[in-house]
Amino acid sequence: MPFWTGQSSLTALQWIARAATAYGFLLLMTKLMGQREMGQLTLFDFVSAVTVGSITGGFLSSSETTLVAYVSAVAALASIHILISIVSLKAPRLRRVVQEEPLVLVQNGQILEDTMRKTRINLDDLMIQLRQRNYPNLADVEFAILETNGQISVIPKSQARPVTPRDLRLPTSYEGLPTVLVQDGDVLQDNLKENQLTKEWLEEELKEYGITDISEVLAAVLDTQGRLYVSKKDQTNDDFWN
Repeated sequence: MPFWTGQSSLTALQWIARAATAYGFLLLMTKLMGQREMGQLTLFDFVSAVTVGSITGGFLSSSETTLVAYVSAVAALASIHILISIVSLKAPRLRRVVQEEPLVLVQNGQILEDTMRKTRINLDDLMIQLRQRNYPNLADVEFAILETNGQISVIPKSQARPVTPRDLRLPTSYEGLPTVLVQDGDVLQDNLKENQLTKEWLEEELKEYGITDISEVLAAVLDTQGRLYVSKKDQTNDDFWN
């Protein structure tokens, strides 16, 4: 009996096949619905995620639900989600309905009681969030804003902000992103080519660390200053910069 049919006599392998199919289909739908699902879960995203989870749970717990019915339901929900997301990009009013708006909880060091009451956030929760962002003193906070994903953003007063090189008028050099050349013993050829380097160059550099076999390397990372960081496998104290 095909595993996608709604029959109560499914075997263990057929249940595993249903689970694997549901998992793969969920991955596909999540990518189509956008990475925002993971990065910032708004109220709109939360409702969509819970609904998809419920449909998937029903499919995996009941053999009466066919694969066709499951795929159709999730695909329809994903299509609605994508459509609303696209429309809300050009319709601010709809966006405010499905995603709410950022709300100011603290302004110029003063707690806005009406907003706190509206969002059902108590003083203890607010202070925890401020302390986690290294602003335990309300007097140092210019704005504390409840974002649409439930996180609280803190904008400190200018006097409470950390001093930056710009404030001191100090010149700084470009840092950029380090490039991984070796990962778990495997040479990343594309990264070598991107930096106009060769495997022979890498092998010579590793010899300076006493490494003759690249498979011994857990990670080799090149920063934008040309320094090579090497970490061997199964060692905790042999990480160093050249």
